[in-house]
Amino acid sequence: MPLIDLYFAAGTLDAEDAQVLADRLATLARAEEGFAGSRFAASVTWVYLHPLPDTSITRSGAAARAPLWRVEVRTPTGSLDGAGRARLGEALAREIIAFEGTDWSAAEGARVWTLFTDVEPGFWYAGTVPAEVETIRKVVARERDAAA
Repeated sequence: MPLIDLYFAAGTLDAEDAQVLADRLATLARAEEGFAGSRFAASVTWVYLHPLPDTSITRSGAAARAPLWRVEVRTPTGSLDGAGRARLGEALAREIIAFEGTDWSAAEGARVWTLFTDVEPGFWYAGTVPAEVETIRKVVARERDAAA
């Protein structure tokens, strides 16, 4: 159940492409968390799109030669371990680079920066309900059992 913020230069994506990319990134994140295919997890995975003016994203004050991307992924503590973050960071970078139509290389991938934040229990609420990974896992397990 990630909360994702995607920052990019305005004009890099049109509205439809932004929605498609957002869905792909959310799907990758849920899969890494172990929630692939869960309608419940999909319903509580939100992606905020932040198109920024072209002049507000620079490399040390110089215009970038190609789009620069920042992805912020917040998950409840315990949802992703270090290896999971590493796999997801690479998967997100690969997806973004492929989506823009660029061949993958480590240099191209370095244009995608992914920042992960674990949100401790009691610091993330959906209304009045705390977002805790064990609760989410139980709901997803019940959903899968019902579908079986």
